[in-house]
Amino acid sequence: MLDRLTEQQWVLPWHLQPRRRTLEPSTTLVGTVGPGPATTVDPAGLLVGAGWSLDWWIGADDRWHLPSVEASVRQTLIDDAPVVETRLRVPGGDVVQRVYGIRSQRMVGDEWVVVEVENLTPVPCAVAFVVRPFVADAIGAAGQIEISPTLGGVGRDEAHLIRVDSRPAVVLPRRPATMASGSLADGDVKGVVTAGEAGSELVDAKCSDGLATGAYIYPLAHTAKIRVLVPVGEMDPNETIGFPTVIPDVDSVGSGWAIHARGPRVVLPEPRAEVAFDRAVRQLGLAHDGSGVHRDGVDAPVIDAGATETILTALDMLDRPNDVGPMVVGWADLVFGADTDSDVTFLATVAWHQRLHRVPGVLEWVMADVAAAVERIDRADRKGRLTPAQRARAARALGSTAEMLALGAQPQAAQQVEEVAGRIGSGGPAFEPVETYEKFLAVGERLDAGEPGAFEELETLLATASSTGTWPGPGRDGRRIGHDLAASAAVVIAVRSLLVAERRDGLDLLPTMAAMWFGGGVEIHDAPTAWGKLSYGIRWHGQRPALLWDLQPHDALGPVTLRTPSLDPEWSTTELRGETLL
Repeated sequence: MLDRLTEQQWVLPWHLQPRRRTLEPSTTLVGTVGPGPATTVDPAGLLVGAGWSLDWWIGADDRWHLPSVEASVRQTLIDDAPVVETRLRVPGGDVVQRVYGIRSQRMVGDEWVVVEVENLTPVPCAVAFVVRPFVADAIGAAGQIEISPTLGGVGRDEAHLIRVDSRPAVVLPRRPATMASGSLADGDVKGVVTAGEAGSELVDAKCSDGLATGAYIYPLAHTAKIRVLVPVGEMDPNETIGFPTVIPDVDSVGSGWAIHARGPRVVLPEPRAEVAFDRAVRQLGLAHDGSGVHRDGVDAPVIDAGATETILTALDMLDRPNDVGPMVVGWADLVFGADTDSDVTFLATVAWHQRLHRVPGVLEWVMADVAAAVERIDRADRKGRLTPAQRARAARALGSTAEMLALGAQPQAAQQVEEVAGRIGSGGPAFEPVETYEKFLAVGERLDAGEPGAFEELETLLATASSTGTWPGPGRDGRRIGHDLAASAAVVIAVRSLLVAERRDGLDLLPTMAAMWFGGGVEIHDAPTAWGKLSYGIRWHGQRPALLWDLQPHDALGPVTLRTPSLDPEWSTTELRGETLL
């Protein structure tokens, strides 16, 4: 079918263009913090719905410009938040599309995605909002597209609701100036739109082959904006959804994400790692739906080997224990039958959660489950049932569990678990990371150990990000996803490993120092660690670094030793705060 549509000159999504079909998917998730699914945006600004999508085409002075096939499309994030800006170059300047999530109450549900288009050229243009029978990287299904008046609107203009296969899909602020429809039999709607033959009457689209498409066209004056809204998440399919009376603008949404991102903050001498960290912090707000985390922001398994513990550990490192704690104490309700993958995920999650936050009563609550999980993993290893990937994950999780037990005044249990971790980590073939999140975790371990060249590896990995700071990953049924939130989480862990490393008796500050950083300032603020909440900064006085630090220790701790192995291997202190010239 894809070849047939190509021959018939249908406008295909960015990923389905012939020259890109062999590429890894690359998309960006948008949405809101808290319960509700994230929504996918492709590199050309196509917003993906449930088996359909919403595209945007621009009619300029010279011709119609279709973002998925244009070379002049650029995409980025606004304020490093999940707010996607796609710029399309046309004669005279740019037309800009922005996509972001908001909340506004409906009868059922309150989540929306806003699609805003602004004309920054000095002359008027036209914008077509086009409902397509595609998803980002595949043919979807749209049998019927209907449009009818609905509640709300701008001024005297009556809002209109588009339904796809009877479900609310898009709310328009007013009646389109012109519109057109297409199907497999009649051909793509592109032909009607680009020929200027769209009519002014309301028109529905039908296609028994599931390839219905409709275009809804508006004039757009110089500097003018138009917004259409897509209801997402929980909704009543029979509800006559109206146009919201209040729609937050991009600046307000960006400010909201900045507030949510409060917590550990880093300042680095070069921007790549700092920007990647800031973007990842905000992106992780899309992973948690109130009861669990999902690497695709929607419906990936709550217990997903490797991904789940990575996301939860990053949330704990970002000082969000309330997002993780309920999952830790309610783990039995999430797992149906214990297996090695779920045992490893449990140990890794509970160990980091308790090490960083020392929540009273949690260790006692989970101790029996921890012991049982360690025993099952040990038994599986002795029987040769662990794959190299499971072995690597298990060794890491068991090592963290041993640290948790040692800090919890259980030295004998800690030693036993550490012995199991050592045996599993040294036995069998070495694990070679394949997925991007695995590579970031491996680099993070080398940064933690202060290995030469680890920072350069981190920089190389960060350079592979999309323009919006995303990486692909594994999805359901062997399909790839274009924005893997486990990779975002692993970025947080890796950058943190660059700045602080837990040791049995304290903390190493800046365990790795990049050569290009000499003379540049480094800061980390309010970072939870196994020994308390840490802040420090490095300033330079000529060739010598000055260190300022502040550690707010957990209760009932003995002396905590702080070191700076990459700046002055001979220096250490047990003072909780102070400053010194190294």
